Amino acid sequence: MTPLRLFKALAVTEAVTWAALLTGMLLKYGFKTTELGVQIAGPIHGVAFIAFCLVTIVIGIDQGWSKRRVLLGLASSIPPFFTILFERYAESRGLLGTSWQSRADSPGRGQRAVCWLLHNRLRALAAFAGAVVALTAVALIAGPPVGG
Repeated sequence: MTPLRLFKALAVTEAVTWAALLTGMLLKYGFKTTELGVQIAGPIHGVAFIAFCLVTIVIGIDQGWSKRRVLLGLASSIPPFFTILFERYAESRGLLGTSWQSRADSPGRGQRAVCWLLHNRLRALAAFAGAVVALTAVALIAGPPVGG
């Protein structure tokens, strides 16, 4: 999977789960009918949010984004649907390539680490899943967002 396709998939997933969570919140707080939507969509969105953030960091390193641009990508995950806006911005500026740039001889440690991930896909997938689980656990222990 190319950086472009991966980033686009995660940006859309994060936005769709935002929509599901907002719908659940409307049912819970607006219509006062059920909490089920929030109970289901909340954790799913949390996982999508964390996955998007991790992928943003990896792709930002691989594609040579500035720290400011990586932070902008991460910030796009906070307001609803902004991940899609950021993805369109990044694609229109050629920031999302159709090939991975990281190589074993890349000058930066970050790109060498991304290269290792790309050449050890099963370990990378396990590490990614482990990171999502660990960060989700931390978020669950911390509790819902303020006002949640």
